[in-house]
Amino acid sequence: MAAETKRVRRTVEASRQAILEAAELYLAADGPEGVKVQRIARDLGLTDAAIHYHFGNREGLLEALLRFSGRRFLGELEGAMATQDAADFDLPRAAALLAELYERRGAARLAMWLTLSGWSPHGDGMLRPLAEWLHAARARRAAAAGQPAPELADSQKGIALLSAVTFAQALAGDAHLRSVGLTAVSSEAFLAWLTERMEAPT
Repeated sequence: MAAETKRVRRTVEASRQAILEAAELYLAADGPEGVKVQRIARDLGLTDAAIHYHFGNREGLLEALLRFSGRRFLGELEGAMATQDAADFDLPRAAALLAELYERRGAARLAMWLTLSGWSPHGDGMLRPLAEWLHAARARRAAAAGQPAPELADSQKGIALLSAVTFAQALAGDAHLRSVGLTAVSSEAFLAWLTERMEAPT
């Protein structure tokens, strides 16, 4: 008989954090199908019941995981904003952060899996700070050039477009490029092209 995993005592908040971090690793490696209560419980020295106590069921865990990834993204965004002058906004950096969230962490696959299972996304403004950062940079550049300030809605639409593209690429890779005959263009090259045009003067 295999030895039992040693049980580990944690606070409620520490347990939730550890569960979500372990789930995020499985999500990135194996997609939503890889996020299994039994695997996480075994890794952390918990019972299945302990995970159900925190999240209700597996679907509750997956929804919490999506919010957890979103909060981590916002933290990284705030860190980037704190170390970079708003006038030097780097839209390719924003695209890289979105690609990290949607593709390498698996958030796009998880959001799509949850949606197909009946979950309805609400759109709670997670990307608004990114749009506002872009807007502040564009407003400063316009003022320096003696031009009228752009509309905030333009920056919001730009980030919505960038989010949609990186989300789709996380799900389908280069398929959308190949569908129009761009067989020699990578997703990375397409994002570079897109951000260059988004930052070009209008």
